[in-house]
Parts: sequence; C-alpha cells; structure tokens
Amino acid sequence: MAGEFYISGLTENSFDYQAYLDKYRELKMIPVNLLAQQVDQINAQREALSAIKSKLDSLYAPALNLTLETTYETKTATLSNPEVADVSVDSNAVNSTYTLTVNSLARENKFKIGTVETITDIYQTIDKEGSLQINYLKDGEEQTLTIDYNGKSLKDIVDEINQSEDIQASIINLGTEDNPDYQLIISSKNTGTRNRIVSIDDTLNSGDDSDGIFSEDEAKTYETQTAQDAEIQIDGITFTSQTNQFTGVITGVDITVKETGETTLTISNDYTDIKNSLTAILDGYNQLKETIRLATSEGQPLQGEATLNTIANSVFNIISTYLGKYGLIDTLGDAETTRGLLTLNEEAFNTFMERPDAKGILQSFGRALEDFVGVYSDTLTLTDLKYQEKADYLQERIETMTESIDREIESMRIRFAQLNTYLSEMQSLQITIQSFVEGLPSISGD
Repeated sequence: MAGEFYISGLTENSFDYQAYLDKYRELKMIPVNLLAQQVDQINAQREALSAIKSKLDSLYAPALNLTLETTYETKTATLSNPEVADVSVDSNAVNSTYTLTVNSLARENKFKIGTVETITDIYQTIDKEGSLQINYLKDGEEQTLTIDYNGKSLKDIVDEINQSEDIQASIINLGTEDNPDYQLIISSKNTGTRNRIVSIDDTLNSGDDSDGIFSEDEAKTYETQTAQDAEIQIDGITFTSQTNQFTGVITGVDITVKETGETTLTISNDYTDIKNSLTAILDGYNQLKETIRLATSEGQPLQGEATLNTIANSVFNIISTYLGKYGLIDTLGDAETTRGLLTLNEEAFNTFMERPDAKGILQSFGRALEDFVGVYSDTLTLTDLKYQEKADYLQERIETMTESIDREIESMRIRFAQLNTYLSEMQSLQITIQSFVEGLPSISGD
C-alpha cells in the first residue's frame, strides 16, 4: 500500500540458541563417548583379569606350605577312651602306642573351721582381740596366713582370706534359716599333698588361756577333704603329680587327666595340614578354571583371550604330573570334560602318605606350583599395566577433546549472545521506524 515502510527479517522474539548449542554439543561428543566406552571395556577387562590373578595367587600359600619341613613334623594323639584324659603333642613326640591308667586325680585340701560360740550374723563385728592362723604347705615349704579378727565380721575375714594367693574361704550355715550357725570352709588353691593345710590356730593377743573366736576342737574344726596327688601308670610305670597335668613323662607329650580309668594312647603323624594344603590347591584350581572360562566366554570382557586358558591347563598339568600317577586326584567333571574339576581322593592320600618318599614328592610338587604361580602372576601384572596405560591414554584424549568442545561451545554461545543482542536492537529500531512512519500525515492524490 502506498505510504507503508517495512523492514523484513526481524523477529519479535529473541533467538533460542541454547537448544541449538545442546544439540550441537551432543553431536560433537559422539566420538568422545565412543572413547569412553572403550575405557569402560578396558576397565571391565582389568577387573576380570584381576579376578583371574586373585585365583591364581591363592595357590601360592598352600604350595609354599607343602615345601616346608615343619608341615611334615606335626604329630597327633588319639585316645581310645577320651573321657579319661586330654593329650597334646609337639613335633618331638615319637610314634608309639601306650597303655595309660589314671589311678587318682589331684585335689586340694579342705577344712571346716568351727566357732567357739555360735555366730548368727556374718556382718556382726568381733570385739575380741586375736587372730586366726592357717598353717599350710606351698610346694612343700611351710607357710602361715594370719588374720587379725578384732573389729571385723565373719564376712570381712572371708574377704581377707580370699586375697591370699594360696588359701580361699567361704561361709557355710550349719543351722537353719531362722537359727543360723555360720562357720568357715577353707581350702588350698593348689592341689596335691605338697600344698596341704597343716593346722588351724586361734590365738588371743593377750596370750591368756581363754577361748578365741574359732575353735581348735577337732570335733568342730576338721579336715573335710584330704589333699591328693594325681597318679597315673604308663605301660605299668607309676608317675605322680601335684596337679592333674603330666609334662615330659613321655617326650613331646602333655597329659591332663580328667577321671580315673584306662585308655590306649597312640602317637602318630598328623597329615591334616598336608591334606588341607592339597585340598586348597585343588579347590583353587577349580575356581581358577571356572573364573577363566566365564571371563573368556561369549559376551564377556575377555572373550577370545584363549591364551588365558594356558594358565589353567598348565596348573592341571603340574597337578597331574605330581599327583595323578599316585591316584590322589579324582575328576568331578563329566565324560565330556576330560579336564573337569578336581577333588582329592582321601583313601589314596592316606595310602600315599605311608610311602617313604611321600614328603619329597609333595615338596617337589609344591616348589613346581610355587614357581609357576610366581611367573604367571607377574605376567598378569604386566598385562594389567598395559591395559592401564591404554585406558590412561584414552582418558587423556577424552579430557582433551571434551575441553576443546567446551571451548568451541562457549565461543559459539558468546557469538549467539551477541547476535541475540543485535537482533533485539534491530527489533527495537524497527518498532521506532514503524511508529515514525505511522505518525506521518497521509498523502493522497486527486
């Protein structure tokens, strides 16, 4: 229309450039994300490799144990009647069989100490000045425990006696609940006749002939349990002890008697540690084989890494070479897996251990396996380092590319912001011009 003024290409709203930048960054990050996926794959491979190395390393300790002399020096003791005694042995014990007879057990000496006058309250204070003397033996030497009882109660006296290293005491009521008659029971803390109580004396400090607190009358104060030594016979030879322990009677053997009776004592080699080591090796091999199989199967991190199967195969060959010929291993796998999971043949193991060369064979086996584990463990460590170096290189590239993209996006954002400002200014100018034009008088022609 005549008289109109129009500027095209300007928008009423600002340009929404952030959505464009987000999409642009998403596209630019595609190669970065591909590199990140490679890093994730490498880390998964390292994790799987670490699991394999852990299973391989677990074979080292039991293999080393088989090489040690001390592993083959362990002895064991068995009793036909374990109710009679407990027996422990060390490597100095000699294989043999004995007849052990327990004639008596060691026990402590006990006395009841009566009172001159009935004591009906264990907390009642004693007003006489005197002392209770307990004469006893300690390992055959004479000893005396003296308790001054003036100003003390029967309970205080018991507490003081119980502070002794050699004598202990308690309170007994020989009366009734309504009419109590409290007296002392004392006993030696150590068993045997060389630790018995010799006599009980009550002495007043004044030295007169009047009665004290505790009676010396044999009808009131008397022995309730005689001190006794333990006595045993080994193949008819008698031995005694102040306690229920007998050490050194048989070289390398400690005997603790528990009750009277007879039993057969057999000292023999203990193969438990050896058996446990062999079992640990076979179990370790089974776990190693399965871990490698799972890690290298289809869709797994180490798919196609067939060289890893060499590790399991080599361990199997060492086991088969040293143990298989003696029938020590059985196969748990089915007929389709000729190298299936392994287990120890315990019956064959017991027979094998009777061989004079059994120790030498097992030590050679342990050394061969120990050497193999050491070499291949180092190899796996080097392989892991290569994976790590590759992952670190890719990570550096990811960081560099990401920083470059971030800088490019930031530069574009600044330019778009400037453009947006420019468009806003142009829009404002357009409005000003349109307002100016609309205010001009209309020009009409006849």
